Amino acid sequence: MVARPSIALSALLVSAALGCTAGVKKSACASRDAGVIEVGIETPAGCPPPEPNELGIGKPCTMCGNECTAPLRCACDSLLGVQLSGVPCVCTLMQFAQQGSTNPCFDQGPNWCGSNATCCNALTAAAYCIPNVCLPDGQCVIFFPLDAGTDGATD
Repeated sequence: MVARPSIALSALLVSAALGCTAGVKKSACASRDAGVIEVGIETPAGCPPPEPNELGIGKPCTMCGNECTAPLRCACDSLLGVQLSGVPCVCTLMQFAQQGSTNPCFDQGPNWCGSNATCCNALTAAAYCIPNVCLPDGQCVIFFPLDAGTDGATD
């Protein structure tokens, strides 16, 4: 599956893993004026999984419901003023990429997402974990940044 949102989408995916769950930090959900990016992923049958993995990845959650235990966040929560729409609302783990990284998942190590979950890259901006059962066609979504009209295409 291919999505064509800008880097803001990557930031939001990353936010999906860092959500409104920390007890002492100001809630990102206090403001409901986030820019919405429609991803439009068809959630596969069986998503969310019946049980989260040992890290809690895959637990169903609601936007700003604070159901995910830190460092997990709900994929439906906004981050940095960006809100994803059309993604499964599950607890996920997210990490912004290190400066200069070209493969954020590789930087996290092989077992970062735990069992029955896959690490996916949001461009080179972040790594996030998704339950295997929630992967469209068993594959991570591939994000392409908008080209800002440099090639004349209408993307």
